Amino acid sequence: MEKPEDKFSSTFIHSSYWDAFGDLLDAVFLPDYPQLHEIIKSEEGEYLKFYSFVELNKEQFNQSVRLIRDYIAKQENPTEWQKMAQMVWTEIAEPYIIQDERYQQS
Repeated sequence: MEKPEDKFSSTFIHSSYWDAFGDLLDAVFLPDYPQLHEIIKSEEGEYLKFYSFVELNKEQFNQSVRLIRDYIAKQENPTEWQKMAQMVWTEIAEPYIIQDERYQQS
């Protein structure tokens, strides 16, 4: 069986993982935080989707991190799709997030 870390040997992850992560961002931000959603889930290239936290100010950045973590923590029986999204967050996004100068541990 393939180990999760094998899926992340390249930054160009299988697009279905990015799709799952995009759905996670939709679920977290669209209902109550559409302005954050618009900033993070930016333009899509022909081959790559871009999700960027770069344009968030410090407050928005930390609020976004908190919202994503809370959402993931509340998923009691995640589907395979949700697990894929969680994997993108924990294996790829979060390591960069916690190195960001705007990041504050809560």
